[in-house]
Amino acid sequence: MKRLLILTSVIFWILTKVSFGQGVANKNLIDQALLLEDYNSLLKTLEETHPNLYAYVPREEFVKETDIYRKSINKPMSLAEFYKILYKTIALIKQGHTMVFGDAGFGEFKAEGGLIFPFKIIYFSDHIYIDQNYSSNNQLTKGTELIAINRIPVTKIIEDFSPYLVVRPNGYIAKTLAYHWSKLLWLEYGFSEQFIISYIPPNSDSIMTTTINGVKKEFITKDNTPRYTKDFAYHIEKDRSTAVMEINTFEFQFEEYDSLLRSSFKDIKQSGVNNLIIDVRANHGGNANLIGTLVDYLTDKPYITDAKSEVKTSEATKKCYTTHPIFVNAIEQARKAEGNSSDFMELVNCFLEKPAGTITTFPEEITIPEENAYRFNGRLFVLTSKETFSGGTGFSVIIKDNNLGYIVGNETSDNPTDYGCIMLFELPNTKINIQNSTQYTVRPAGYDDERGVIPDFKVVPTYFDLINGYDKVLNYTYWLIDENIAY
Repeated sequence: MKRLLILTSVIFWILTKVSFGQGVANKNLIDQALLLEDYNSLLKTLEETHPNLYAYVPREEFVKETDIYRKSINKPMSLAEFYKILYKTIALIKQGHTMVFGDAGFGEFKAEGGLIFPFKIIYFSDHIYIDQNYSSNNQLTKGTELIAINRIPVTKIIEDFSPYLVVRPNGYIAKTLAYHWSKLLWLEYGFSEQFIISYIPPNSDSIMTTTINGVKKEFITKDNTPRYTKDFAYHIEKDRSTAVMEINTFEFQFEEYDSLLRSSFKDIKQSGVNNLIIDVRANHGGNANLIGTLVDYLTDKPYITDAKSEVKTSEATKKCYTTHPIFVNAIEQARKAEGNSSDFMELVNCFLEKPAGTITTFPEEITIPEENAYRFNGRLFVLTSKETFSGGTGFSVIIKDNNLGYIVGNETSDNPTDYGCIMLFELPNTKINIQNSTQYTVRPAGYDDERGVIPDFKVVPTYFDLINGYDKVLNYTYWLIDENIAY
């Protein structure tokens, strides 16, 4: 597979540990000339490294908006103010793999004892709900709808936050909005200490208002209902002749991943089950070269992995892939999965050897599976959701476009015709890290409708399904199996 995606969450964790100047984000001002140099470097490197920066925004609109942002750097600024410009610039591009690392000083504010918004929220069907309550007010339970914060309606808050959010072409904002909510309340409005909350309790239609104190970061615990507990899990339901496999990442060392698949599919083969459910609803991606190893357990027929791809070479990408330990390791793990195939080595050459500015086009890629004693031959169902990103989407679209199984659930967040194969570069003065894409890949069916992977059976849980622990998608799939429904 001519793709090399690296799990962004891993990079994010590392870079937030070493991000520059968080302690002075709101205290010390940075010279205007240094910030302008960084901003010009950002725009130049984005264009040099990306195969088509203007795929989802007209170039004229991008230039117009970035000229406005550049002119706003007309005096010394705090790092937090500069971050706001960077966030808005990157959001114009509307591509999920292009992003700014760092929290604009919010982490340092919390570390110094700042009081922050005491709720984790979830955005669902144009409403904001409390998902976790870290305050001392026990009446604001999970499922409480927020109407306003400090007398600003949440609809206005969402409108004000939207320019900062990387929103994909399909318009899905729920995950990124929830993730950045507390930070943006602080960054955009300066909200801390106390919060006037207007809300509607569950099973009520009355709007109530109360004042809640913010909390220190020590009170913000990990989610009590995590999206998943393991990277990989499976079990067999003999009475239903069904195996259920949950794959929540493709970020594995190859040897571990290969061993997990081999032992699992050996067990599934020996059990003689007729149905396999692969759940990637929480899969945010990883190394896309590992996807083919999984697909080879699911079919003995040649299958298309992508209709076409284009890779752009740049000096910044060469530097990233030869000096950054995460990227050096990613190439090594991909090499183990691909076995130094000619197509893979050509991809590596795009990163390391070809002249800067070269765009290399790869034709349709067809994979011929090798012999596999543990290949599954029954009915396949792949579960997807709005939290299926990157490599999770890549796996789902191979199944969909090659008619290898049924997709059940909700449309994926990422577009399967996408820009990926990420790289990192650093702004020269603030040392802020930027992630960008180097490759354009067209889904196996050969088109781009700016949508995610559309399920064969669309099943959309309600918010109250989620908070009550009812798995509508899995139960619907069981129904399809039990009733032998297919088309």
